[in-house]
Amino acid sequence: MTVVITINQQPQQVAQGRTLQQIQEELQLPTLGCVFAINDNIIPKGLWAKTYLNDGDQISLFQAIAGG
Repeated sequence: MTVVITINQQPQQVAQGRTLQQIQEELQLPTLGCVFAINDNIIPKGLWAKTYLNDGDQISLFQAIAGG
């Protein structure tokens, strides 16, 4: 069975029961200097493997950019 999540406004169909970490690995999303938020709630990196995704979840991926 699959669920539909949205990552940075792009719909993705993924297997039900997947964690944020599994999705990050499967979709090869960056991790270095990145922050994930699910439904506007920031998820600490230490919880990625314990955070299960649900149908309709809105995921935002933010990357830190160095600048001056």
